[in-house]
Amino acid sequence: MDKPGRRHTSRQTRNRQSRWSMGKTGHNRQAGSKNADSSQPQISQFITSNKQHYSTSHPQQNAITRSILLDLVIDCNLPLSIIEHPSFRRFMSVVDTRYNPVSRRTLTSKLDGVVPEKPAKLKNSLANAENVSVTVDIWSDRKMRGFLGVAAHWLDNGEGGIVLKSALLACNRFSGSHTGERICEEFEQICEEYQIKRKLLHIIRDNAANMRKAFSTSFPQHGDQEDDEDEGVEDDNLWTDLPVEDQERVDLFLQAKSQTRQQCFAHTLQLVVGDGLKDTKIANAALAKACKLSNLLHSSTSFKDIFEREFGQSGIPSSVVTRWNSTLRQLKAVLKCDATKLTAILQESGHKETAFTLREWSQIQELVRVLEPFAEATDLTQGEKVVTISAVVPCVLSLNHHLENLKENSSSDCQPLPFSDPLYLKAAMLDPSFGSMWVMHDVLVPDNTKEEVLFASYQNKRQKKDSASTPHMQLTHFLDICSGQDCLHLWTLNRHTLPSVFKVVVRLLHIPASSAPVERVFSHGGVIMRPHRSQLSAKVLTSLIFCKCNGHW
Repeated sequence: MDKPGRRHTSRQTRNRQSRWSMGKTGHNRQAGSKNADSSQPQISQFITSNKQHYSTSHPQQNAITRSILLDLVIDCNLPLSIIEHPSFRRFMSVVDTRYNPVSRRTLTSKLDGVVPEKPAKLKNSLANAENVSVTVDIWSDRKMRGFLGVAAHWLDNGEGGIVLKSALLACNRFSGSHTGERICEEFEQICEEYQIKRKLLHIIRDNAANMRKAFSTSFPQHGDQEDDEDEGVEDDNLWTDLPVEDQERVDLFLQAKSQTRQQCFAHTLQLVVGDGLKDTKIANAALAKACKLSNLLHSSTSFKDIFEREFGQSGIPSSVVTRWNSTLRQLKAVLKCDATKLTAILQESGHKETAFTLREWSQIQELVRVLEPFAEATDLTQGEKVVTISAVVPCVLSLNHHLENLKENSSSDCQPLPFSDPLYLKAAMLDPSFGSMWVMHDVLVPDNTKEEVLFASYQNKRQKKDSASTPHMQLTHFLDICSGQDCLHLWTLNRHTLPSVFKVVVRLLHIPASSAPVERVFSHGGVIMRPHRSQLSAKVLTSLIFCKCNGHW
């Protein structure tokens, strides 16, 4: 018989063993449960593993792919390869878990389906246009591949009002030599494709020799004659019969020119000012110092720190040899600095040879004073979605007046003033922003005789029985009501009350004063053809440019 102490000890031992055994069993169950949990799929895993992507023909799949192409690749200039980037694919999985990202090859093939949509819409709009003018230029990309760009411009006379419209017709790969004959041949093919040869009025191009030669041939005439009720409205004498002193202001030697080709006004200004700067040898030292100062800021960190400590982070931009307006921006930036402080920091940093003398500083001030009106004229005639042809004559006269004020004794051995084609005079007169205000008070006739001068030769022509409806009376009424108003808005309101004059408006005011519209096309091309995208084929590049520039169609 066991003793009480021993029985108590054995009971404690059995209890401990029982608790240990139960704990072990519980532990094993818990471990087993964990193993079971790890092998059993979670709900999220079940949903993920069982989700289904859109089929290739699903509307949402195609809509997302099209949006990536149009909005990201074309509009935002992102590379086609973004579709295969892991980060982009993760992003798309958040946007729509069912979207199945396509390959770059597939996305590129979608571009071939988007491009044909644009010409069809353009042709429909151009079919309703009465007259069309074009801007033409040639551009080469980073791989020195040539491209011929042609942009069309016209006035849309719709029920909602008059709208100035532009569109890129082509940006075609132009291989081989850029001869005038080949440019002309390619250009005519583009005109044939869009069926605008019979509507084509004016071709605006730069002054390159091959461009001049390309468009020295005869192009389609303006078409049928105007109705009898509009007889005389386009009579040059009606618009340009000015007194002798006034005529000399507009054109010293009026020469007959073809109405089918016009110089780029901005490019002509570029050449004029560029040649003038080359001949300004007396200011060469000042210009050279301005360039050296700009180079210092872009090459010397120590000088840049000193400069910014004194003048802030305004900086001085570099100048481009082929762009005189970059020289103007550079000189204006220099003049924003205090001359004394600038000289002090140049001497402090060991560049005293770059410091400007008082004479050189005065020369810079004078150059800026001379060049600023030319820059304003360039900006005014390169506007987008606004009438620019009407600004040419006011700009020419204003620049002439500006230069005469700077130099009292102007040379009598002058070259003929450019842009003497009567279309520039008519355009200036028909734009209410200018009207007859460009006929300067101190140079031309008084206000009360302007009307007599403008209509001097027309007074003797045959008049209609209803004098209130003649072009003469309509133009007189227009001159009475125009007072710096918006051009397209005023003509929207008066197109039915002044029908004869409005026909001239439609023929003239859509013409760009410069080839800037087509040059902007090539600016888009330069952005698209960035260094890391230099492997783009010519076909893909032209397609991207075409869609980018015609995104609103």
